[in-house]
Amino acid sequence: MTHLLPQAARLIARLRALETPLVQVWGWPGSGRSSLLCAFLEHQGAAADGLSLGVLATSGRAAVESAASRGVRWLVVPGDPGDGVVDVAQWLRPGQQLVFAGEHRCAHPALGVSFLAPQELLLTAAEVAALWELVTGESPSPSAVRRLWEATDGWYRPLRLALEATGGAGLEAVTPEQLLDIAPVRHFLRHEVLSGLGEGIPPVGRGLWVEGTAGDRVPRLLAAGLERDRRHREPAAARHTAPAVPAEAGKTRPAYVLSLLGAPSARQRGPRGEVEIECRLRRSFQVLAYLASSPGLEATREELIEAIWPADGEQTIDRNFHPTLSHLRRALEGGRGKEEMPSLLFRSGIYRLNPDFAWEVDAHDLVRRVEEGKLEKARGDLAAAEERWRGAWSLYRGPFLQGHYEAWVAARREGYQKVYLELLRNLGELYQRLERVEEAVDACRAVLVEDPLQERVHLSLMQLYARQGRRDMVRRQYDRLCTLLLDELGVEPLPATTREFHRLMG
Repeated sequence: MTHLLPQAARLIARLRALETPLVQVWGWPGSGRSSLLCAFLEHQGAAADGLSLGVLATSGRAAVESAASRGVRWLVVPGDPGDGVVDVAQWLRPGQQLVFAGEHRCAHPALGVSFLAPQELLLTAAEVAALWELVTGESPSPSAVRRLWEATDGWYRPLRLALEATGGAGLEAVTPEQLLDIAPVRHFLRHEVLSGLGEGIPPVGRGLWVEGTAGDRVPRLLAAGLERDRRHREPAAARHTAPAVPAEAGKTRPAYVLSLLGAPSARQRGPRGEVEIECRLRRSFQVLAYLASSPGLEATREELIEAIWPADGEQTIDRNFHPTLSHLRRALEGGRGKEEMPSLLFRSGIYRLNPDFAWEVDAHDLVRRVEEGKLEKARGDLAAAEERWRGAWSLYRGPFLQGHYEAWVAARREGYQKVYLELLRNLGELYQRLERVEEAVDACRAVLVEDPLQERVHLSLMQLYARQGRRDMVRRQYDRLCTLLLDELGVEPLPATTREFHRLMG
């Protein structure tokens, strides 16, 4: 029952039975994967070492060698090292294993990866009963356990949040829809699950599915959340019988074009073209950018205050909050009459950009096109994948909200940069597969502009130059890699990189 994880013993035994060099605990948000790895680390004692992502990135090779000298079998990383697993796979000694967590399935199966799949992390009915007793101190009835297990599909975090919030009261016959009325469960689903899906990304693409007798399906709680979100956002006219709207009113509905990647701008599109929105207050524009880059184009007052006024006192916030939003409303409405529908809504405690209007946000389009390209590639349509990814590349004009340095901006900037780097790597690999060497070179160079320490990308560039017969560029790229690694990290290239360089030059 370590760490309030009644599933720990079952899953630790499963991890111990896996023998591949790389083992990924691939789980949904809130599946307890990081806590499981902490429990696994504690259970294995001296046979396991814990490594942070920072240590793995800066001194991973030394950590692996040190562990090997002490007879450590398991190296446990609670987070996702991403492409760093390629390097670790080369450093591991025979018998050593890297065990790591991640929301996305490892993209390097050829390295020898075993998976603890998301569905294995779901609690059984008996484990739900055990968690109920651990959290509340009460023994639930079998029927109550079954109803809660069915409503959550055994999803660990929503289970625990519901039990902690209610003490078990009212959960005896609970439904997924009723679980969403419990604030911590609703906030978890919205901020940690739905926010990661992106626009147009199917939940099954994230591993968010459950095996059933009638076929795979979306988890019941997620399905209920998506349905509630859909009902919440659909126009009122689609839900209720409303008075007829004059035809002229439809012609005045505006469209907004928000460019958040690179130097930010906001424009309103109308019959006479696009007009710049005059948002003179910096914080008004930040509110607009925060809403426009949030799931559902919405946020609560508390979220806006935490992002835009993080260090201000209550009196300052009370004095400035509503004037800032009023300024934003006036800027968005651009002189339209008061009888027109407002661009910024406030309903049920949530500020929202009016979903009846068109909002073209380049940051959302970037994520959507990257994911669409992945789906096209998975279907085998490489031409369509290349089209989606080229379109996504054209959208990235620079870092998210360039010139803004607030904490919330930095967090989202990092997320979009990761999407951009993934896009460039995917494009580079696709172009190599299509024998389009020049375009593959361009993609690799773009990656190194953003992250010059990507040794694998330097190696790919050397291989591409060799295919072009440009040995001088192969040597120049290798020399540049050596200089960067020595200056920034104090290390040399991996032996495999050096061997490949000599092969290309020979």
